[in-house]
Amino acid sequence: MQVSFNSVGNLGMASTFQAHQRQNSFNIEIDKVDSKQEKIEASREKYAEFVQSCNNIYQEATPTQLVNKQTNSINITNGVYYHLGSVNGKPLNGTALTGGGFNSNFSPMIQWTGVGTKVTPEQEAAFRIHQSYSQVERQEANELVAVFMSLSRLAEGKKSVASMNDDVMFKQHFPKFAEGVGLDLSKPFTINGKSFMYSKGVLQAVNNEV
Repeated sequence: MQVSFNSVGNLGMASTFQAHQRQNSFNIEIDKVDSKQEKIEASREKYAEFVQSCNNIYQEATPTQLVNKQTNSINITNGVYYHLGSVNGKPLNGTALTGGGFNSNFSPMIQWTGVGTKVTPEQEAAFRIHQSYSQVERQEANELVAVFMSLSRLAEGKKSVASMNDDVMFKQHFPKFAEGVGLDLSKPFTINGKSFMYSKGVLQAVNNEV
């Protein structure tokens, strides 16, 4: 009968391989935990942003002006409470949320708490605010908000100039929106650093690829 033994060197290689395997498994578990933690933190930040946007509405906080009139420029940042002009003489203010959507003082978002749960004071306040405007006023506010959101997507590169010009709603309401926020369409303007012109109902990019 012949008996063979692994060399010490081979045993060392096997031991090292097993150690690497244990280390790799450990790293994978850490990666999973880190990824889960990041998602939790992102969710918390979005919720905090939503709560702050509601507080700005309920407390009638002073909004940030969307347009810098000295430079004729717009800078759009999610989470900032902006003034977007007025509807029937009533100021339109709101926040573009990182998680999506726009929280407006004309129709504040209502946090869903589930079937059969008690209505919260925040939900009651949101409903009262919503009811304080007519359907026509809310419709006009939604149209101006839609223009703002289109400009935001344009700034992010999610919409092209061509698609903006093909958008009937945008073409119809952009001039009124610009007038309400103080944007001078008779000269070039910038949105998040990108330059544009608007002439004879047509939006054009200036020296940037959009």
